[in-house]
Amino acid sequence: MVSIVPAGPEHGPGAYAVADAVRFHPDSARSAEGYLVSIAEAAEYSRRFAASAYSVVAVEEGRVVGFLRAVAGEEPELSPESASLASHLPLPGYLLVDQIGLLPAYKGQGLAQAMLDAVVFRSQPQRLGAVIMHAPLRNARSIGFFAGRNGFSLVHELHDPNFAWGYYEKRLDVVS
Repeated sequence: MVSIVPAGPEHGPGAYAVADAVRFHPDSARSAEGYLVSIAEAAEYSRRFAASAYSVVAVEEGRVVGFLRAVAGEEPELSPESASLASHLPLPGYLLVDQIGLLPAYKGQGLAQAMLDAVVFRSQPQRLGAVIMHAPLRNARSIGFFAGRNGFSLVHELHDPNFAWGYYEKRLDVVS
């Protein structure tokens, strides 16, 4: 049985293994599977999890099978792509999904949704953001998850010489 638990430094090596399993390869048509471009070393995942109050991991029998790294607006640890795309945002009440990854054998089981729901429950954000690669290969699975299933909208796109990144956002403000 898979459990969703708060991510801690001890989960860094497992998160690295997941990220490495879904690492982007420019010569592979992996957009239907979802993938990660910026992969940190295991020690860096451990450090990032220690610095984030909201990240979670999916664990089965002690093994990390997925992770969602989330960073609140007031936390300083953003990837370079995320920092550039989210620089216009106000900090209070904001939460960025910096990375999400699942081992291929665990996709399609609702674990990504369970991780996102756990993060939202823990953080109670007013706004959620997510950064997704658009080019050279469009990450169709991630776009479908965030924009299709969870109601995120494309806010703007950032281009560099090799990639295009989309910043997606969902407002959770309650008007009474």
